[in-house]
Amino acid sequence: MSRLIVGPFNRVEGDLEVRLDLADGRVRSAEVSAPMYRGFEQILVGRPAHDALVIVPRICGICSVSQSVAAAQALADLAGVAPPPNGRLATNLMLACENLADHLTHFYLFFLPDFTREVYATRPWYAEARRRFAALSPDGAGDHHRQATAARQRWFTLLGTLGGKWPHTGSIEPGGSARAIDAAERLRLLAKVPTPGTRRRGWPARWSRPAPSPASSPMGSRSCATPWPGSAARSTRACWRGWWSWRGWCR
Repeated sequence: MSRLIVGPFNRVEGDLEVRLDLADGRVRSAEVSAPMYRGFEQILVGRPAHDALVIVPRICGICSVSQSVAAAQALADLAGVAPPPNGRLATNLMLACENLADHLTHFYLFFLPDFTREVYATRPWYAEARRRFAALSPDGAGDHHRQATAARQRWFTLLGTLGGKWPHTGSIEPGGSARAIDAAERLRLLAKVPTPGTRRRGWPARWSRPAPSPASSPMGSRSCATPWPGSAARSTRACWRGWWSWRGWCR
């Protein structure tokens, strides 16, 4: 058996190293490690537990919501609290918006532009790759790169409305979401997605669903946050009124 060490891989938050154990031309085991020491574990030692919600998202400026959710869930497990259904769904929506934007970030902004460098100019696919994926090209190349950047911005607009801002969204708490959505914001959000029972031009029919009746909605509570032990409950009375109208689109 032989060992192959591949890396460091960049285009991630800190370098990654892959160790492969090979036998008879097959991979018998694979391990991925992050050799770059960041030290966030030591930064948190001795601090109030709630500080993690401010410090941990700074692990990554691209996937800060993922870090926030991980920290909030760890604190929720520690405190024995669970978010109400609306809080869980609001958090999941924010996480989904960032996840979808991150797919565009990695594929179109981090990875594919590498293939438009001059070192690949002799490859048969180079001209097409450059037409689609060149970044900040003075000759107008990079059609898909520009489209992906615009689409990424739209996801972050949704995320910013849901969570208040991006990156380092501060509304995610162990008990759910601390940010209420007011009536005007709800209208702006609904204007950006298909209304249940309708279909936007160019969107597949399977993305359109009939709106369930309010009576059939499991969203019986309007609260988006469970109080953190020892602290006052946050104001969430306006949070996700009429949530049933969202579920018809996003489920």
